[in-house]
Amino acid sequence: MSPSIALPPIRRETLPGGLRVIVAERKGIPLAAVRLVLRGGASLDPSGRSGLSHLVALAARRGTRRHTGEEIDLAIESIGAELGAGVDEDASYFGLSAPVEVLPRCLDVLAEMAGSPTFPAREVDRLRRREVAALAHDLDEPGVVADRAMLAAGYGSHPYARSAEGTVRSLGAVRRPDVAGFHQRYYRPSAAFLVVVGAVRADEVLALVRRRFAGWRAAERPLPPLPPTSAPRTAVVVVDKPDVTQSQVRIASEGFARRSPDYYPGMVASAVLGGGFTSRLMEAIRVNRGLSYGVRSRFATSAVGGLFFVSTFTKVETTAEIVQVTLDETARFCAEGPSAEELERTQSYLCGLFPLSLETHDQLAEKLADLELYGLDDSEVGEFRERVRAVTPDQCREVGRRYFPLERRVVVAVGPARAIARSLERFGPVKVIPARKMV
Repeated sequence: MSPSIALPPIRRETLPGGLRVIVAERKGIPLAAVRLVLRGGASLDPSGRSGLSHLVALAARRGTRRHTGEEIDLAIESIGAELGAGVDEDASYFGLSAPVEVLPRCLDVLAEMAGSPTFPAREVDRLRRREVAALAHDLDEPGVVADRAMLAAGYGSHPYARSAEGTVRSLGAVRRPDVAGFHQRYYRPSAAFLVVVGAVRADEVLALVRRRFAGWRAAERPLPPLPPTSAPRTAVVVVDKPDVTQSQVRIASEGFARRSPDYYPGMVASAVLGGGFTSRLMEAIRVNRGLSYGVRSRFATSAVGGLFFVSTFTKVETTAEIVQVTLDETARFCAEGPSAEELERTQSYLCGLFPLSLETHDQLAEKLADLELYGLDDSEVGEFRERVRAVTPDQCREVGRRYFPLERRVVVAVGPARAIARSLERFGPVKVIPARKMV
């Protein structure tokens, strides 16, 4: 039996305004990692304005009631800190890493960004133009185009179908009133939590947070509920990109939410199928046939659903072959399940890898933020190895039959449509779309 993983002392408290605070007292390096998380993320973007939440997160540091964007940049640089912002389908994130002695100043910055950003019109416009230019550049990245097409086809009309960064058209339509309005509606302490990890005392950190965030107030209103995701309709999507010599391929099917009891069996089953160099898909696709240098499979899990997907690439002329081999290997796995040797090897790999994801303060802060976001217990960390080791061959086979792309599935291929579309018709009705529609 693998030993449990010990977490440092953790203190949790909800402040009067609704802000949830999680403090982990971790001895060692005198650094602090801070994460401020706002629930909702890109799923809150209104129709026709995908990328809005992303722009709000970027623009929040470009000026507040007390400081200009330049002053905030200078303050961050002067204390040796790093400040980042990001958005995914379920949340907006702000992160700071700094020496522990400047933690009060870090909390000042985060409190201002959360509670009193001014969103100067010039800064919003500059950021919008910069991000639109970056999106246009994504057209030159077939892998990015394939991922976007997979989300769109896999999630259909669900908000998860939209890329968090938006598109050239949707983000180009955003203006300052959209940004300020989004912040006013969704940035409130009752929908947020703060994680602090480092060589700190929880009592002192909580006292600092109470003072720094006391002025952050907003009207109480619940976030709009998200409907659960549903299985995609069987389809083949060819994203026409005539200038490439390799096809990017994605094969996706319905997955599950992060809180699902299938999480650990799914993790192990996916790793056996396509999680490393000794996986079945790597053996079949790279070692035996030389169709690609790489292939992987994984479950992407979120608050209300998820996708299982296989990601790979190959020469244009072998696009249909790599799809067929992937589906054949997947079907074989669902019929047989993993061997005892495969299961043991995969479990050992996952158990050995997991502690490496907790080594730094930043990594632990990210893990604790995920637990809070999805309503999970600390035992998800402490008992990770035991839960992975408890997965059986029958559970792997069953989770494969339930979620792997045997029937209702989406096949996405980015490449020259004239060369690949007809060969993919055996996998379902083919829809050809221009690559520019994905950015």
